[in-house]
Amino acid sequence: MDDRKSRYVLIVDNNVSDLFLASVLLQQLDYQVCTASTAGQTLEMVSIAMPSLIITDLVLPGMSGVDLLRLLRQDARTASIPVIIFFNAGDEVAERRCHNAGAAGCISKPIQAEHLFKIVQKTIEQTPRTNIRLHTSLSVTIDGHSLDMTEGDCASILSENGMYVRMANPHSRDDRLAIQINLNGRSISVDTVVLYSHTYGNGPFKEPGMGLKFTRILPEDQLFIRKFIRDEIMRGITAKKE
Repeated sequence: MDDRKSRYVLIVDNNVSDLFLASVLLQQLDYQVCTASTAGQTLEMVSIAMPSLIITDLVLPGMSGVDLLRLLRQDARTASIPVIIFFNAGDEVAERRCHNAGAAGCISKPIQAEHLFKIVQKTIEQTPRTNIRLHTSLSVTIDGHSLDMTEGDCASILSENGMYVRMANPHSRDDRLAIQINLNGRSISVDTVVLYSHTYGNGPFKEPGMGLKFTRILPEDQLFIRKFIRDEIMRGITAKKE
């Protein structure tokens, strides 16, 4: 299991809106985040605690993100910290410059949650995930039997390719199950296979349940799930702004 909560990510940007968006998105995705607005602040923070990853804007006061990357590479203590650089969408020269300087990745602005997630995962996780997993609480039916949400049984994790169903008596690994998900008033039917099953206190979430992989899902339903996840993440950010 990858433990994103143990990953400390330092984000550097003097654009307040972009800094807020990137930091809250990564917090929503279970990363620990600290922020800085200048290269000087970054170097001070790195001297105190070493991050797993630095994400910096290309344009910073007094020093570019590329110059910051080069400074970090010159210090043996910080030379191995991967650095991802934000650049303006469509600026191919800037993107090439970042890659040539040794950036671990580049992310175009405006920032998209899925793109940010995938590049961060690819850069620092041993087993990168390609899809965002949303913590939620959804009513589901398994082989025609509805789970009792009053007892805490529900889909507690959702991605466009599968889910984690919290339930007291989960099915066994490799069982094939027909699932119906109630998602914003839309009933989505999927065929699944149980990837793993855990009793209370075991497994990645320390609660009884099972991880399911979708083996059959309509393309339009998969797109609906993807949009639902993106909207839920962004809705949380909007709420925090308010």
